[in-house]
Amino acid sequence: MGQGTVVMAGAILNPFAEVGNHCIVNTGASVDHDVKIGDFVHVAPYCTRCGEVEVGEGTWVWAGTTIIQGVRVGRNCFIGAGSVVVKDFPDGCLCYGNPAKVVRGRGIKLLLI
Repeated sequence: MGQGTVVMAGAILNPFAEVGNHCIVNTGASVDHDVKIGDFVHVAPYCTRCGEVEVGEGTWVWAGTTIIQGVRVGRNCFIGAGSVVVKDFPDGCLCYGNPAKVVRGRGIKLLLI
């Protein structure tokens, strides 16, 4: 677990999970075995990361989202609440739905105020 990272109440980090610097693993989130989470990632409440998932730097995954085993989500992505991610997504995309689909492609900029 990296510097400046916080793990909130009820969150679960399983063996061999790697969480980068300045991340939030929020209330009730589950990070399964062999997951790699990059720096500055927000894992919102009650999200599930199945095993061997990779989440790129600066990505936000909103409440109740599930990412299935072995999927890679790129850097600076935004995954909408309640989504089910069943395939890889490239850097810089906005995705949501069940199954999640790219709504806006590369080059989105998230304004964090």
